[in-house]
Order: sequence, then C-alpha cells, then structure tokens
Amino acid sequence: MRAWIYHGNQDVRLEDVPEPVPGPGEVRVRIAYNGICGSDLHEIFNGPMFIPLETVHPTTGHHGPIVLGHEASGIVDAVGPGEIDVEVGQRVAIEPVFRVPGDDAHYNLNAAFYGLSANGFLADCAVVPRRAVHVLPDEVSLIEGALSEPISVAWRAVERADVSVDDSVVVFGGGPIGIAAALSLRAKGIDKFAVVEPSRRRRIVVSEMGFETLDPSATDFQEKLTSFVGSGVQACVNAAGVAPVMKQAIDVLAPGGKLMVVATHVEPVSIDLNQLLMAEKTILTSIGYRDDFPSVIEQQARGAFPTSSWVETVRFEDLVETGLTRLRSGEAIKTLIEVNGG
Repeated sequence: MRAWIYHGNQDVRLEDVPEPVPGPGEVRVRIAYNGICGSDLHEIFNGPMFIPLETVHPTTGHHGPIVLGHEASGIVDAVGPGEIDVEVGQRVAIEPVFRVPGDDAHYNLNAAFYGLSANGFLADCAVVPRRAVHVLPDEVSLIEGALSEPISVAWRAVERADVSVDDSVVVFGGGPIGIAAALSLRAKGIDKFAVVEPSRRRRIVVSEMGFETLDPSATDFQEKLTSFVGSGVQACVNAAGVAPVMKQAIDVLAPGGKLMVVATHVEPVSIDLNQLLMAEKTILTSIGYRDDFPSVIEQQARGAFPTSSWVETVRFEDLVETGLTRLRSGEAIKTLIEVNGG
C-alpha cells in the first residue's frame, strides 16, 4: 500500500509498504481523508521534535521512520478476531491518541499519538484498536469526519474554559483551531465574541461565518478592541501561539476572567504574574481531548461545524508539492489529503 513516511527534517517520502493485518480487538480502516496539522508542519520542517527517529518511544515502542498523519476518517475494511462491535463498511473517524491500558483517566496526557509516536494514517489503510474508531452518522461526511479530531481539541478547550451564555469572549487566532473554537462557542449558545486575526484572507472567511473580526495590525486595533471588550471580557481563547497574544489576552480580561491557552508556543513566553494576581485572573491550558469525539460528532451531525469556506482537499500524491506548500504560504487554512476519498 502507499504511505507517506517521515525520514527526518524536510525528508518525507511516498513509499510502498506492507498492508497491515488487524489483530484481536483491532480494526483496519481504509483511509478516506487525513488532515494536515500544525504539529505535522513543525515536525516536517523543524523536527524531529516528537517523532522517535533515534530513540525508542516509551509508550508505543516505535523507533525510526514513521507514517505521518493523525487526523483521519475512513471506512472499516477488516476486523480482527473476536467480538468487535463495528462492521466492515462502516464509516468512522479515528481518535489518534495512543492510550495506555489502565490510564484512561488521563489518556490525553500520555503524549503518544498515531502519526507522531506510532505509524499514522497518511496511508491507504491503518490498523487501530476498536476504541479508537467512532462510527459516523449518515449526516456526517467523511470530510467532516477527518475534522472531528482538530474540532475536538477546540471543543475541549472551550469546555475547560467553562464559558456561560452571558459571557463575552475574545478568540485570538483565525486558523483551524481558532475557527473551531468560534464554532464551538456558537454551538454552546455564546454569541458575544470576536476573533482577532492578522491575515486578511482568514478574517474574510471568519466574518463570512457571521463572526466579528479584529485586525491586530490595524492602527485602530486597540481602540476597536477596547470598544468591543468594554471593561473586560470574561474569557479569552489563545489559539494563535505567538508571544504578544498572551499579554493582549491578559490585558482585555475583566477581573476574575479566564485565559484558555490551546496553542503550542515555539518559544517560552514571559508574563507578569502580578497582573494576574491583583485581578484574580486565571490561565488555563488544554491539550487534546478526553472522550469529546462523541459530542463533537453529534454537533457535526447538527450542522454546527460547516467546512466549505475554510477546508480544501489535495490529492494524496500532491501532499508535498501542493498540500504543504499552500499551508506554509498561508494560501490554505485547513488542508485534507484525499487518500482514497469517499
């Protein structure tokens, strides 16, 4: 079968590898679509950061080159021995966290993911445990199913922020996670929020979804931000991952407000703890998800996460020349690789 394999910094190769066979308790999924994540770009162009090329991963046991991809949907095409409550032909989204037996309470903190710590889903098919697949209802397409993973990241961040319907919120970052956070807020009945994003194209996309947008590079940004937040907002979501955002977010929080950080940061960020202390502001973080896929898929079935304006598909063989290039240049917001489609 075909697979995109990471061999090192800026060394990703399309290769032919043996087709995996499911064992007891496992299913094989013929991959339809796989999304490219910011972590994939970091690994490919700045890594290896998490991929265990030179060492053995302590959780998965993987060592060496790895099949990329951790945001996928597909169709079950084989099941392993024993009783498994999924059937060949069912459409599924794949949850890529590599769970440690007996550690389900904090499985999102295990820091092991298919596509980063074990062979992933940028291949014709993949074998995963039964618990890793979530059957998609008829209302959710395979394209939407490949987005269940990144949307779950944003959904859990909003859940952990514990925002109420009367709160005002500022989302920093209009990329995939920022957009998913905005859509999650709307799905939860919160309508007083704005998205801060420097890219004009992204602001247009976000505003066409019906959201207020602010340009942080505009000369009147601070004035417009102050006009929106008034005496302060109850919550901010940092989905941008750039240092200046932390201070901007803390500044606009009302006393007692919460800052949810869901973006990774390449460099350490300095903050004034006294500014937090004197106003009892709180910084929260969220990584991944914990049992959030079912809630997200239910919301997708209700139409809460439209995809037409911010998601594009690229042919499997064009991953490097088109997919990665468009993402790095900012031409694309979210790219799904069409592995087998469907």
